[in-house]
Amino acid sequence: MKFIEPSAEELAALRADPLLWEQELDVRPDFAEAIERAVGKRAGRVYWRSAHQHLYALELADLGRGRPSMAMVYGFWDRYEPRPPEDEIDADLFDLCDWLAQVGGLNPADIGKVCATRWYFNEENECLI
Repeated sequence: MKFIEPSAEELAALRADPLLWEQELDVRPDFAEAIERAVGKRAGRVYWRSAHQHLYALELADLGRGRPSMAMVYGFWDRYEPRPPEDEIDADLFDLCDWLAQVGGLNPADIGKVCATRWYFNEENECLI
């Protein structure tokens, strides 16, 4: 994951759309601390562009436990346009979850299993996104 710093002008022209949130990130302290190390901060936002060139942010919050306690993922879209296609957003969120599993010491194959229970894999177990 390559984090970027979007300009204030770009952010002012976009609307934030909350996509995912985890209110008990610190239930797994090792995972929360690994995310902190990977993003370089305990609280605040980090931004990245997806393979589809959409802008996203991961926002971490520290509730006084010495590690990230909560996390939210936002997509940033044009103010007056509809959202990007859902399959692109789903693919981008899959990439984020895969990255989180890798940096957090989880088995990335488990992310594939979760997606398989949805609509992301065909009968031959090929990823459709």
